[in-house]
Amino acid sequence: MGLKEDMLAMGFGENRTVRALRAVQYESLERAIAWLENHENDPDIDDPVGETGGNVLGSSAEPGQTQSVSEEAPTQLTPEERAAKAAQLQAKIAEKKRIADEKEKQDAIMREKIRRKEGQSLAEMREKRDMEDAKLLAEERRRQKIEDQKARRAVLDKIKQDRISKLKEKEKEAEKRVGPPQATPQPATPQPPKQYDECRLQIRLPTGQALVNSFKAEETLGDVVAFVRDSAKLETFGLMTSFPRKQYQPSDYGFSLKSLGLCPSSVIIVSKQ
Repeated sequence: MGLKEDMLAMGFGENRTVRALRAVQYESLERAIAWLENHENDPDIDDPVGETGGNVLGSSAEPGQTQSVSEEAPTQLTPEERAAKAAQLQAKIAEKKRIADEKEKQDAIMREKIRRKEGQSLAEMREKRDMEDAKLLAEERRRQKIEDQKARRAVLDKIKQDRISKLKEKEKEAEKRVGPPQATPQPATPQPPKQYDECRLQIRLPTGQALVNSFKAEETLGDVVAFVRDSAKLETFGLMTSFPRKQYQPSDYGFSLKSLGLCPSSVIIVSKQ
């Protein structure tokens, strides 16, 4: 029995058997089996093998022809030895497959660890961003509160200064009076309210930037809205005053700045919607 028949009897496919024997030049059964162990996972291991001219070493020769030296005394294996060789090769193949499967398992575990680590990093980045947004919001509220307090103090200071000015004017008028004092003091004639032709507005944007512009007293709140839209490039927003606190509605946009009590100067706050 030749090498090819021995390997076929051991359970190897014909294509891979011929390929292995040719690779080792039909030198020995052990080398052919060793070659198969090293090339078990070749993609073309079982592809059909082309015909070669003449007799190949290890194959049966034609009657009357002499085989090559390597086939003159081939190693003969008993059925038990062939079975043992086949079992040994299958065990090695199985061990290689186990090692490959174990490596794939470890690679899968490593990929999962990397995925979880990346997911954790992403979650930490989101949490950090949320904290920064909350901090910015708290800072904006604090700044808004300070601005409201400043505006309230400015209004109170203005009222106080107006009272002091009126008192000084009355004192000057009393000094200029000539003649005996009147028995019955005449009530002071109320002065008509001042008329303002212009309205100076300080407009505070959501970014903290302040726009200052003068409008005619008869211009409407809608003109202020158009000014903010053109200057700050905003589309949707609301207007409000901090002191007294008032949120303007679209229905107010048709009223003049004078009728809304914003003359001679006021602070307008732009809020996002």
